[in-house]
Amino acid sequence: MERYLGASEHLYWLYNQFYPIDFATVAKLQGQFSSEQLSTVLRQVQQHHPLLRVRIATDAIGQPKFVETDDEIPLRLVARTDDRHWQAELEVELARSLDWQVAPLLRVVLLQSGAESELMIICHHAIADGLSGVYLMRDILQGLAGKIFERSELSAALSLESAIPGIAPSKETTVKPKDYLPPLSRPPQPHIHTVVLSPELTQQLIQRSRAEHTTVHGAISAAFLLALTQQDVKLSDVMRCLHPVNVRSQLSLPMPDGVGLYLSMGTTTHSLQADSAFWDVARSVKSQLSQIDIAQQLVEECQLLQPTMANLTDVTAFVEEVRSQYSYPLTVTNLGRINMAQQYGDIRIEALQFLPPTGVVGRVVGVATLGDRLALTFTSTPSMDVDRVQSDRAATAFLSAGVKRLELAVVQEVASEAAYRTSRNILKSQPSASHQSQIRSSP
Repeated sequence: MERYLGASEHLYWLYNQFYPIDFATVAKLQGQFSSEQLSTVLRQVQQHHPLLRVRIATDAIGQPKFVETDDEIPLRLVARTDDRHWQAELEVELARSLDWQVAPLLRVVLLQSGAESELMIICHHAIADGLSGVYLMRDILQGLAGKIFERSELSAALSLESAIPGIAPSKETTVKPKDYLPPLSRPPQPHIHTVVLSPELTQQLIQRSRAEHTTVHGAISAAFLLALTQQDVKLSDVMRCLHPVNVRSQLSLPMPDGVGLYLSMGTTTHSLQADSAFWDVARSVKSQLSQIDIAQQLVEECQLLQPTMANLTDVTAFVEEVRSQYSYPLTVTNLGRINMAQQYGDIRIEALQFLPPTGVVGRVVGVATLGDRLALTFTSTPSMDVDRVQSDRAATAFLSAGVKRLELAVVQEVASEAAYRTSRNILKSQPSASHQSQIRSSP
């Protein structure tokens, strides 16, 4: 079977060829299973999610379409050495762009040593968003625990535009020039740095954000926006932050938890100083995002993007325009609290990490909360002319600065509140001045 790419899929397919935006989902697992078991499960989930069976081809006038194949998901096995080994392996993987002409548009890497392992899924962004990686990881673990999946046809994997009620596809098409397809780019190896917050800090962050009338996403965004004020950003500048938004609840989808590209973009703007009040910034993020009418924005974006993609001729100029439009110093992409079990038969998922695309402009922070722990991931791709050691230090320093801002805002507030409660309890337990006077005057 075949189907043409929707406008958003078409955009991500083009952009990925100039500036690779493959992304990854990583699960830290406890429990033993064989590579043969995993291979069998991958074949099953591939049948369940149609976009895991496709490559991209172009028709006679250059319009891209998904074409189903029988090719299996590539699985690479690695002997695991330590807890940080997966980061080095993933840096290599993300520097090898997925070829859109070869199915399937994802690959899997398993690092394993005894009962400990990391399972990594690398996806082409034209077929999937961040939540797709979570759903796919969940299905793989369910499969390892014995679940059997039914086959779904390609017609069940709708494009975002065709899943918006009342939106008709664009009928206009323009013949594309011969140089329509740019060469696949080869990006530098990215830096990957991660921090998993303790259960105590995660809970304190949730509680403090609620008490401050904002969200965890607002607090994380504030932490890294303020960390930027310590970097190379002019403090007089108005800083913009990009926030990818899950829009599945706004769509009519046969498979709401299927693999697909279902997102929009929210933006916030901030005038900051190094001493800007942390929780004011966090509340500003929440306030600005809450004012976005996602349903209306989706319709407007679709009505603009569909004819643009159907009649596109100058691909290079278009991609550079998109890149300039979204050249934000910071992107915070938060999958939120992941609604999935942690135990699957004898296998337990200890942590889940989302590695956002590295081909976007600026600094990118990925966030995912599973169980009682929140994971932060910072990915960055150094320029070809920058020393890799120096760029790695800068990446480490930025992540550390953001986490420190977050810890100080949360822990200091908690400590201050605890000290206040303690002082009140001490005062309550002491006799009043008049009572003390009566005690002293008593025989």
